[in-house]
Amino acid sequence: MLKLTNGAEIDFDWSAISQKEWRALLANETDDELTDLIVGKLVGMTAEELGELSPVDFVLIKNGVVPSFREAIDTSTSKNSAGASTSD
Repeated sequence: MLKLTNGAEIDFDWSAISQKEWRALLANETDDELTDLIVGKLVGMTAEELGELSPVDFVLIKNGVVPSFREAIDTSTSKNSAGASTSD
């Protein structure tokens, strides 16, 4: 969860975008309009709402994308590695 300067709390919902959109987001040639559309979907905003954020909040979200992705794919906290037993 990310807290914006206005107090709003933002969650990154990785089920909201497709692999195709993720690749587009990572591509240097993707224009700002498409990037805003994809990031907006990721955080539950429209591209217009994202564009209306303050520059500080926009950068907070932008800088939070990759760490949020890494956290979402982190398998080191699975049930088995957290101490759950797999035997009866």
